[in-house]
Amino acid sequence: MENLLDGWGLTVATFSPMVGVAVMLLIPRDQEDRHKLVALVTSLWVALVSVLLLIEFDIGHTDRLQFAVDKVWIDVISSHYSLGIDGMSLPLILLTVLIVPLCIVYSWNH
Repeated sequence: MENLLDGWGLTVATFSPMVGVAVMLLIPRDQEDRHKLVALVTSLWVALVSVLLLIEFDIGHTDRLQFAVDKVWIDVISSHYSLGIDGMSLPLILLTVLIVPLCIVYSWNH
């Protein structure tokens, strides 16, 4: 599990909501319950990946980036795709993945 998370766990957590949005674009507008279900499932998926990142996070080294990804994106302009989690961003990520599903569930019947 660690090798997968080291390379792309954070990328999966970052871009999974876009996949959820793409699925929602395929659902007719009047099927609101399906939209809510896709939003909830997507947010729970991101929460699961984030919890796995938390489990694998090395608390002893919060001063450096972990699960870092640094890939050349657009070579002509030297653009890079770069992500990582440090000790400051980890609690913020966990707070976000806790609040989003709770907000979706709270607003379900509103």
